[in-house]
Amino acid sequence: MCGAKLGVVAPAQAPQPGMPQGGAPMGQPYNPSAPVQAAAPPPMPQNFKCNSCGGPMKPSAGLALVVCEYCGAVTTMGAGGAAEVLQKHFMLNNKMTNETAMESGGKWLNKGIFRRKVAERSELGAVTLKYVPYWVVPTSVVADFQGTKNAGAGAGAGMMMHGDGKQKAAGAALFALTMAAAAAGGQNRNVQVNQPQVVRVRDRIQLQRNIPVVAVRGYSQYQPEDGFTFELQNKMNFDKRQTGGVDVQSGDVSEAEAKAQAAALAHKFAEREAKKRVDNLESIQVYPTTYDGELLHAPVWFMEYAHKGKQMFILIDGGSGQVMNGERPAFALW
Repeated sequence: MCGAKLGVVAPAQAPQPGMPQGGAPMGQPYNPSAPVQAAAPPPMPQNFKCNSCGGPMKPSAGLALVVCEYCGAVTTMGAGGAAEVLQKHFMLNNKMTNETAMESGGKWLNKGIFRRKVAERSELGAVTLKYVPYWVVPTSVVADFQGTKNAGAGAGAGMMMHGDGKQKAAGAALFALTMAAAAAGGQNRNVQVNQPQVVRVRDRIQLQRNIPVVAVRGYSQYQPEDGFTFELQNKMNFDKRQTGGVDVQSGDVSEAEAKAQAAALAHKFAEREAKKRVDNLESIQVYPTTYDGELLHAPVWFMEYAHKGKQMFILIDGGSGQVMNGERPAFALW
C-alpha cells in the first residue's frame, strides 16, 4: 500500500464509489458472459544442464522430448520448462546397410501379381538413416460389429479387399471361382447355379497391440501403417554409443498425445479386422483402452524414388528389415 511502512497499520478507508470492498479500483463492471483470458505459460528455458550427464542442453521451441547430444538421455519438457529425465527409454540396433536396405525396398516394390520389375524401372533418390523416436503405446481393443457375408456369388470379397497377403490371395481365388460359376450358369440354363445367399453376422473383436506413434510432428510419412509393430523383444536400454554416429532425433509429441493417436489408430485396426470377416460392414462400435507406454528410438531407413515421373517413398525398419510404410504403383506390368 502506497505510503505505508513495514510494521505500521494504515487506517482503514471508507469505500468510495467505483471501488470494491477490497480497496482495488474497479475497472469494467463484472460480466459473467465475458470470455476468460488464458494466462500465458511461463517461458521455456533457453538452456539448462542434462540431469543425466550434466552436459549443456539448448532445447528448441516446442520440443517435448530433448535428446542430450553428449549422453543421449532424453529429457521430457513439462509446463514452464520443468525438465525430467525419461526412464523408460529404449532403442533397437540397426542391422542393415545401405545395400541391404535398397534390396529390401526393391523386393517390396516388386511384390504382387500386378507389379513387374517396378524397382528396376524406377529411379532411386536419397537414402537416409535416422534414429526416430516412437511412443510405443500398449492398447487393448474391444469392438462390436455387424454386417453381411456373401455365401454364394461374391464370396471372398471382404478378404480380397481388406485381408493380409495370404488372405487377399485366398479371397481373390474364392471370389473368382464363385463368379466363374455364376457366369457358366448364365450361359447354360440347364446348369443349376446357387443363388447368392446373404448371411447376417454379429460378432466381437478383441485385439492387443503395442501401437507405435511417431513422436515428431511433420513426420507423417514415418508413421507405420497396416498394423506394423517393432520387434520389442530385441530392444535394449538406450545407449548413444550404439547408434554408430547416426542422427538421433528429438521429439515434440507428448505421451498423452501419443495415447490419443493410438486410440484413433485402434479404431482403424478394428474396422479393418471387421471388414475381413464380412463383405459388407454395416456398423461397428470400438472401445480402445491405452496404457502407459515407453519411448523407443528405432533405426529407420527412408528411401525416395520416382516411378514414371511420380515421386514415392519407402520406410524400412533397420532392426528387422520390414517395410513400415511406403508408396508403390497398384498396377505396373510394363
